[in-house]
Parts: sequence; structure tokens; C-alpha cells
Amino acid sequence: MQSITVTHLEHHTAPRLEHDIHTLFLNIRYQHGDKYDIDYWLHRLSGYIQEWSLLFITNEFYFGFWLEIFMGCYRASKFELNILGVKDEAQVQNLVSLILIKLEKIFQGAEILEEIKRKNEKHLKQIERYQKEYDQVTEYCFDLNKINVVCAYQSDTACHISILDMNKHIQIFNKHLKLKKYFPMQYLYWYRRVVRIPEKNQYVMVLSLTVNARIYTDTSFYLDRLKELWQFATGYEGIVIDLLDGDSQSHELVSQIFTEFDDQDDVTSLLERDVVNTDESSKSVRIWPIGFKHFIGTSGKNI
Repeated sequence: MQSITVTHLEHHTAPRLEHDIHTLFLNIRYQHGDKYDIDYWLHRLSGYIQEWSLLFITNEFYFGFWLEIFMGCYRASKFELNILGVKDEAQVQNLVSLILIKLEKIFQGAEILEEIKRKNEKHLKQIERYQKEYDQVTEYCFDLNKINVVCAYQSDTACHISILDMNKHIQIFNKHLKLKKYFPMQYLYWYRRVVRIPEKNQYVMVLSLTVNARIYTDTSFYLDRLKELWQFATGYEGIVIDLLDGDSQSHELVSQIFTEFDDQDDVTSLLERDVVNTDESSKSVRIWPIGFKHFIGTSGKNI
């Protein structure tokens, strides 16, 4: 049996399981698709238990809404059945059956709808706070300049970079970006979002800096410095693509993310996303470590 890597769990197993659990919720709650058939779901979830069970063997990861619910049911079911490791088919059937019973009760309750509403409202307030802060710091600055880049990885290593690796790289990058001796720029606003590219099984970071154009007319020096800092942070496995360079639009990573990038349009697009909805082609990060931020916008140097 071929070994299952962390990146396989991140890009294949987690999105698949998340999509399955959301579909199960819609099936139970709203009768989407065929009538709820516990035998069908027992067979479906049992089919790749050797993969999805690996997601929950440590407390190193955080998960989205549906995987958090599933993890709670999975761990409670293992404890109740006194199962340490799934060793035979009978254990698999008993374990998944109990998980499904717990999920059915949760999905039929009123509490889950309130939790979905609360999470979406929290997400909305966060985005609106970013927008308000951007408007405040740029209100009286009528001549703005932008540095818009994609921080990615070399093609031969990109698919092997886990979200754990990228989180460490971002932390190193941010640490140096705060220091004037490494990055001597006073920017007005800073925005970044980590994007998962399903077609490539890799992560990239979209970064935008908004500056006063009357001070920073030519940003080429700072763009070069960003490239140096990202390369250093990634152990020289990283690349930086300038989105304001017309030639970069033909780069395969750029074409797979967007045809044109604007940080405020990108923030606005987040308002349209239901944070508990799933799509197998979604560019959202599905599992992440402690301290990881999917997106962030802030004024000054408070990264």
C-alpha cells in the first residue's frame, strides 16, 4: 500500500470528507438527493476510513465547520466503543455506524442552524472591519500605489509543501517584513490571503501592499526586497510573481487564481462566501495549524 502523505490528506482526503459530510447534512436535513440511506453512507465513509482517520490522530490541525463536527463524533464513538485502532471490518462497521447515528441527531437539531448563522455573521463582521480600516487609512490619500504579488513555490517542490510548512514560511516572512532594516517601507494597508489550488495540489499566498504614491513613486526596489524575503523564508524554494507585470498574466498560477487582482475586490468577494459551504473545486484551505490565518488585512505594520 502506498504511503499517505500529509499533502495528500490536505488536498484530497480533507476536501473529499468535508464535501461528503456537508452533502450528508443536506441529505438528512433537507432531503437533498435520494432519501437518506444509512447503508449507503456507511459504505461510502467506510471506503476510505484508513485515509480520513489519519486527519484526526493528532491535535496539530484545526478544521472547518463540517470536519470539526465529524471529528467530535468520531472521537466520541471510538471512546464509547473502546476502539484504539481500527483493525478489522467489524470494527469499521460499528464505528462508522455510531458516527452516523450521532451525525443524524446533530443534523436534525435546531442548534446546528444557529451555529451556521453565527459563523457566517462572524465572518461578515470580520470582512466589514477590514474594509472599514482600509477606508479610514486611505480616506485622505488620493494618490495610491499598489504592490500586488503571488508568493508561491518552485514547480518541482510546490506539491510537497504542506500547510504546516507554509505557515512556518509565512511566520518567518512576516517577522522580517515588520523590520525596517529588512523592509524600509511605511505602507498604508497590508492584505494577504492563502489560496489552495486544487488543480495543482499546492498553496500560494496573495499579498497586496497599499502605499502613498507621492512617497513611493517607484516600488521596484521594494518588490525586489519582497522577493528576497520570501526566498529566504522558504529556504530558497519560493518564487514571487508580480501581478502588475503584464507578462505575469500568462503564468499558469496566475491564470488559475484570477484574471485580474485587486485587494479590495478580493475582500469584497469574501462577503459572498458561506463559510460552511463546500465545493470540491474551492480554493479555501481545508485544514490548518495553530496560529494560521486564512486571510488578514491591517493598517500600518501590525501584521
